[in-house]
Amino acid sequence: MFSKILVPVDGSDNSFRALDNAIFLAKSAGASVTAIHVIENPPTVYVESQKLLNDLLANYRTESAKVLDKCKQIADKSGVKLETVITEGDAASSIAGYAHKEGFDLIIIGGRGLGRFKEMVLGSVSNKVLHHAKCSVLMVK
Repeated sequence: MFSKILVPVDGSDNSFRALDNAIFLAKSAGASVTAIHVIENPPTVYVESQKLLNDLLANYRTESAKVLDKCKQIADKSGVKLETVITEGDAASSIAGYAHKEGFDLIIIGGRGLGRFKEMVLGSVSNKVLHHAKCSVLMVK
């Protein structure tokens, strides 16, 4: 069975559905749950100054903290202890890398439903995690 569950959250309904599933599974399996929020660095092409970049990142960190606080409230209501992590970088690589480095045996991630064209051109974080993670991945829609 699974003992360490990682849940990437971005504030979307799908990510909160993934968290709900992680909480349910954690309660039945006695697993630990960690929510991770990845701040993707803005492309440098859009950033004219270091101050603007710092302001953007500060705003992203504030939003990340809000998302993770909401996750903690949801977990607390269910009686599950939730650890939280904020990291920066490419979302899919950061999630898969963190899961591997910290020994998670399951990632529960929300599917985005970008649509066929957007997913074909851009790919999706959940699809990339599914293919690059070294552990099991459960995608929730």
